[in-house]
Amino acid sequence: MSPRTSLETLLPALSEAYGPPGREAGIRQALRKALRGMGALSEDALGSLHLHIPGRGKRLLLTAHMDAPGLIVARVDGSGLARLSILGPMSAADWIGAVVGLDGTANGVVGWDRPRDAKDSREVDPEALYLETGLGPKQAPKKIPVGTVGALHDRAERLGDLWCGGNLDNRAGCAAIVAALSGVRGLKSDLHVVFTAQSDLGARGAATSAFGVEPDVAVVLDVAFVGESRGGDIALGKGPCLGLKEEGYLPHPAALELAKRAAKAARVPHQWLIRESGGSDARAVRASRAGVPTALVAIPARKTGGPRVLVNASDLEQTVKLMRQIVTTPYTGERGSR
Repeated sequence: MSPRTSLETLLPALSEAYGPPGREAGIRQALRKALRGMGALSEDALGSLHLHIPGRGKRLLLTAHMDAPGLIVARVDGSGLARLSILGPMSAADWIGAVVGLDGTANGVVGWDRPRDAKDSREVDPEALYLETGLGPKQAPKKIPVGTVGALHDRAERLGDLWCGGNLDNRAGCAAIVAALSGVRGLKSDLHVVFTAQSDLGARGAATSAFGVEPDVAVVLDVAFVGESRGGDIALGKGPCLGLKEEGYLPHPAALELAKRAAKAARVPHQWLIRESGGSDARAVRASRAGVPTALVAIPARKTGGPRVLVNASDLEQTVKLMRQIVTTPYTGERGSR
C-alpha cells in the first residue's frame, strides 16, 4: 500500500479525537485537518462533515460514520459519582473499566455497582454504571453537571499485525477513506464523501446526508465483528467484507457489482457479510428519497470483551485499496434500476 497519508499516523490521531454521538466537534476538526486541500469541505446542520471533489460521471456518495460510543451523565449522586446512560450500541459490560473523557472538563473511569446476589457477572444493568472522577460531592455537580457527554479516552496502537483501540468503530473506516483519497487520480464520478454524525443514535447523519446529496450510487463503509455473520463467519486478515444482508437492507445489484468489480481490479480479497439483526448506515442511505443504489463494505473487527476492539492492519490496507479503486471505477448502473 502506498497512500500519501500514512495510516500509522492517521488512525491514532482520528481514534483519540473526541466525538460521541451528537458531540462530534473534535473528530470533525481532526478530519478537516486530514482532508485539507482535497476538496470543498462543509458541515451540515446535523453535524456531518461533507467533502466534495467535482468530477464527471455519476454522483457517487461514500459515507463512514465518525461518531463513537458515548455516555451521558443522568445524575450525580451524594457521593460525587456520576450515574450514566449509554449513547449507542456498546453494551454496559463493555464499558466497565473504560477511561472516559468529558470534553475537557474531567476524566474518569467507569465502574459498576455489582449486586451482592448476582449469579452471572456478565449480566450488567446499565443503570448500575457510574463514573468515578475523583471529584467530591461538592465539586462533581459543578464539573460534570447532568447532561455532560463523555467518550472513550483512547488512542489506537499497533499490536504486531493488529490495530487495537476503543474507537475503531468507525474511525477505522474514516481513516481508510482519507487514506484512499489522498493523492488519488483519475476519478470517474462526481464524488461526495460524508463523515456522518449521530450514527449510533439511529443512522441520523446518513439519512439526512443522502437526502441532501441525492446520489446516483452510494458505498457505505463500516466495521463488522467476528461472530455476527451467517455467511460463513468472517475472520481477521482475510480482507474487507461485502455486505449481502442486514436488518432492513439488501444491496442494490448494480452497486454491489461496482464493489465486486473494484475488488477484482485492485486484487483485493473479500469476505461476505450476512447479518440477521443489527446493521449499519446502509439501510438509511438505501431508503433515502426514492431509493439509492447502495453497497456496504465492512472492515472485519474482533471484540476483546472490554472497551477495545481489534482490526488487522492488512484488512485496513486492503480496504484503502478497494475504496481507491471504487472511486476510479465508472458506475454503469442506472439509478432506479432493480
